[in-house]
Amino acid sequence: MKKVLVCRTDGIGDLLLTTPLIHELAAAGYETYVLAGLYAGTLLENNPDVKGIIYYNKENIKFVQMSVKDRGFDLAICAYPRFEIARMLKKSCIKEIYGTSRRWYSPLFFNRRINLSRKKSDKHEADYNLMLAPFLGGKQAAGYYYFPAKEEKDRAAQVSAKLGLKERFVIVHPGSKGSAWNLSPEKYAEIASLISVETGADVLITGAASEKEIMVKAGAGSVNDKRIKILDEKMDVRDFAALIGMSSLVVSCSTGPMHIAAALKVKTLSFFPPKEIPHISSARWGALGNKSAIIELNPDGEAPDMEKIKAEIKGLING
Repeated sequence: MKKVLVCRTDGIGDLLLTTPLIHELAAAGYETYVLAGLYAGTLLENNPDVKGIIYYNKENIKFVQMSVKDRGFDLAICAYPRFEIARMLKKSCIKEIYGTSRRWYSPLFFNRRINLSRKKSDKHEADYNLMLAPFLGGKQAAGYYYFPAKEEKDRAAQVSAKLGLKERFVIVHPGSKGSAWNLSPEKYAEIASLISVETGADVLITGAASEKEIMVKAGAGSVNDKRIKILDEKMDVRDFAALIGMSSLVVSCSTGPMHIAAALKVKTLSFFPPKEIPHISSARWGALGNKSAIIELNPDGEAPDMEKIKAEIKGLING
């Protein structure tokens, strides 16, 4: 059995978009390992397609290289092309290294160069990842692969009970850590109130520890509406994923929680920039494998009127 290393060391969503590639490699009989970031990599735990995870630490790349070389990989696929990773793979004496032909360093480090350009963004990112392994026969992604553990679900249920959330609550996730076009926190506050009033569902405002101010603004309606709640519980990413799995809908921009929701077949309403900006469009980065709706933002970054948002939310919740 050949051993393959898939390299994807960026964010949560980016790694989940690589799971179709990982799945197809495992299905084809490859013993599949993944080089992943310290934070995002935990999402691959409990995944039957993944034989092992090597955590990438840029500050100690020599140790990472040693870990890679010691495992004796037959091939590597550089799904997130970065100079330092490509060089490390070459130094690890891996026989076949797959990567895009479009980087200046590609001829130096990739001996299996794929003529792939993401510039037009006319495919989904998950499909671009699959194109880096042409020996799989041109597979296309149908969804992501994520496997929560029972204890994570139990801890998420405890948080839900503590917050007093009714079954099938809605998550509103207003932050993005600056990685995507987004609405203002005040607009998310309007959306949270709309969901509560129009559907009667509980609304949970979520975000990272660094996004507390955004969460408070987005949850302003919680002062007068007890159905709107702000998550102040510290949760690790896998427990938070399990909490997402308990919800009926996630409202956000293009961000990791949107992709987690898609992986768990939770419905999503997502805000994206206009399609005229293809490299960050929903065609490339939208949710995959779940029931979803996309609302394109205006050029000024704001959404269309609330009536359109209300119609999409009602359609998803009642559909």
